[in-house]
Amino acid sequence: MDIQKLPVEWRSNKKTRMTSQIMEEWLTAFNGRMQMQNRHVLLFLDNATCHPHIKLSNVRFAWFPPNTTSVSQPMDQGIIRNVKVHYRKLLMQSLLMNIDSTSSASELARTVLVLDVVIWISQAVKKLLPETVTKCFEKAGFPTVDVTHSVENENDQKDLQHCMNEAAFSNCNAEDYINIDKDVQTEPDTMDIDIIVENFRENRKGREKEEEEEENDIVIEEKCRVKTYQDAANSLKVLQKVAV
Repeated sequence: MDIQKLPVEWRSNKKTRMTSQIMEEWLTAFNGRMQMQNRHVLLFLDNATCHPHIKLSNVRFAWFPPNTTSVSQPMDQGIIRNVKVHYRKLLMQSLLMNIDSTSSASELARTVLVLDVVIWISQAVKKLLPETVTKCFEKAGFPTVDVTHSVENENDQKDLQHCMNEAAFSNCNAEDYINIDKDVQTEPDTMDIDIIVENFRENRKGREKEEEEEENDIVIEEKCRVKTYQDAANSLKVLQKVAV
């Protein structure tokens, strides 16, 4: 299908992670949109290695201090979580619709297509309310406003738990399900993944070579081992020929 018609900007790479090249492409396109709208914006970014330091005409960068993302990044104050709640609810609803027509968990998982996921992500983002974004910025300390209310509609999580109960996932609570991929690394910390893979390959080659040498030593030892008197006699004859 024409990926230009997708409701998201589709990018892919073998690393399955955000890269500085993809981020730079997005920033350049975003800068172009700001130019067309005659707007100048300040974009706050954390110090992820995939965030490039480039100069743009209509976009300036402000960098959060190192190791403060969990408290200073508005996305981490509830925006990402809110999107996950809506996305996982759509996913669970899809599983509910297909659970009776499948015979195993693996077969049920195969009913979820990448295209489905893309559409659900788009729908989940659209369900994000402007006031939720505002509250998350307030919680991160941007304006001096006292935030005493929740940044998320509690009914959304209750609806998700209800779907899970219907799907016979009552032993798992919605909170754990929302945060199931919390520790998944989406960008390299310090070392590029290509370097990691190359180091792994080199180490594996070294181990394979050592194992092969050990196997050869065992084979040689097995061949040279004297099992009977006749073997000993034959070995002596071979040695005599070599000596001559």
